[in-house]
Amino acid sequence: MATRNPQKTRERLLQTAFQEMHAHGFQGMRVDEVLRLSGLQKGAFYHHFGSKTELGYAVLEEQITPLIERVWLEPLAEIHDPIEDLPRFLDSLGERITPAMREHGCPLNNLAQEMACLDEGFQKRVAKLFTDWIDAFQVVLEKGQQQGYIRKDANCHQVARFLVAVLEGCIGLFKVEHSPEQWQACHTQLAVYMTSLEPDSTQ
Repeated sequence: MATRNPQKTRERLLQTAFQEMHAHGFQGMRVDEVLRLSGLQKGAFYHHFGSKTELGYAVLEEQITPLIERVWLEPLAEIHDPIEDLPRFLDSLGERITPAMREHGCPLNNLAQEMACLDEGFQKRVAKLFTDWIDAFQVVLEKGQQQGYIRKDANCHQVARFLVAVLEGCIGLFKVEHSPEQWQACHTQLAVYMTSLEPDSTQ
């Protein structure tokens, strides 16, 4: 008789639920389908989660958050000169995002659009993850400002919020159009914007 492993069962539920949420949204995700795809029974689901909403929160915290950290937050720590390095960072984005993200878009932004106005638990969790992302950009920008790559009057927090908003918008357009040209246009214009943050060489 096979030995039960509750942790692996929970992980299988989370991974399958994430795939279904990413493809169909939280409201479109069906617990019965998650169980069918994961080969589990309802008893396994209710052993780990009290409701579909509780499962959704866990997916956001344990599947989507590590994905955003891996794709966006951790690589930002390698940026030295934001003006030069951020466009290169975007060039390498294709190496980090999953095929599902290319097809279905950013799972964080999808949840923000779908659930932030419907459920306070999702709203707070999504807002925290966006705040962490903005903060990571701000740290990079402030470090670049201290080292003379970015002009002193630039508001790094506002720039960080703008960059996250632009990137999520670009990813959303790519999801709709599936057009490499669209992403290239976004990349090119972000590079132009970053040069506007350089100090005035005449001063």
